[in-house]
Amino acid sequence: RLGWGTPGRVCGSPRSIMRGVPSVMRAAVVRAFGGPEVVRVAGNVPVPKLAPDEVLIRVAAASVSPLDTRVRSGYAAALFAPMLPLILGRDVSGTVVALGTNARAFRIGAEVFGALSPVSGRGSHCEFVAAREVHLAPKPTAWTHASAAATPFAALTAWRALVGDCQLRENDKVLVNGLGSTVGNFVAQLAKHAGAAVVAGSVGKRSVERVANELKIGKENLWIYDSSTGQSRGDTSSNIKKQTMLVHAEENNWGAFDVAVDLVGGESSERLLAKLLKKGTGRLATLHGNLARSIGENGILTGTALGSLELARKKTLYRMQHDIGYHWTVMRLDADAFRAIAKMANEGTLAPPRTKSYKLEHVRHAFQATESNEFAGKIVLEP
Repeated sequence: RLGWGTPGRVCGSPRSIMRGVPSVMRAAVVRAFGGPEVVRVAGNVPVPKLAPDEVLIRVAAASVSPLDTRVRSGYAAALFAPMLPLILGRDVSGTVVALGTNARAFRIGAEVFGALSPVSGRGSHCEFVAAREVHLAPKPTAWTHASAAATPFAALTAWRALVGDCQLRENDKVLVNGLGSTVGNFVAQLAKHAGAAVVAGSVGKRSVERVANELKIGKENLWIYDSSTGQSRGDTSSNIKKQTMLVHAEENNWGAFDVAVDLVGGESSERLLAKLLKKGTGRLATLHGNLARSIGENGILTGTALGSLELARKKTLYRMQHDIGYHWTVMRLDADAFRAIAKMANEGTLAPPRTKSYKLEHVRHAFQATESNEFAGKIVLEP
């Protein structure tokens, strides 16, 4: 017994019951925090019961995100420890097999995709998952389930940074530290879709060709952070010394930016981006704020209070030192934003990341692949 109670019906209402839905399922379960070895597949996990506004999804694909690896390792333990045993997974693509009593948006058999709450203890690394229908959308017909499962959480994070925190406007210039990442890819795509005048940023040398080609960004707007020689206007001769982003920006006439998104983290990254922002109107968003960590270390009430004080301090500091706005980006479920993202995906104006799939029974290898960063794309589980 894993601690989820006695397996039973999917939900108490006859409307939510469908023939062929079992009472138990296979799931990748985390009973204690640690390395990839703590994730084990169990076969007697109860199928989720449904709230009135939820649907039950037979999972076809679910991503393994960096957040999943951090939570598994003990990140924000005070928040997640009471939820043990955990089922991780924040993205899902699959088929609706049962409906809550008030669920009306989808029919049985509909193929859907969407994101789950970042603080849920019952995720998508399993055969069946319950999700609120408002946070789901029809799977793009041209996409595989793997592509669909690789998109929602990262795209919503990018949306939150650009639209929610930095209030992106048409003709803004956007700078991204970490363009080679999945979130960086979506930041660039969303910025271009919104009419950004320029998108530039940092990228690793193994990803520069992919980023330049997929995102249609000129190499003069890409600083290769791990190049031994640097790059200046396409010149890669061995006599060029390694450049900093600031030098590359000056030599390639980047000018000042309106928005900067930090996907790398750390004070040095934030200070670097701050120097490239417009004084007075520049906005910096980092995905590496301390709110979740503070909550994890101190509990929800104390952690939220301490995190809010630290954020207020940094907002003041960056306004005084650099005259820019400063934000901590935290992914939130946003039904309106996801509808817009899904619309772009279905229209073909938003491209999914590359994916590499693992079977559920190989979940440990999937976690190892995510943490190694050897694959330039998203790792996906397929039950």
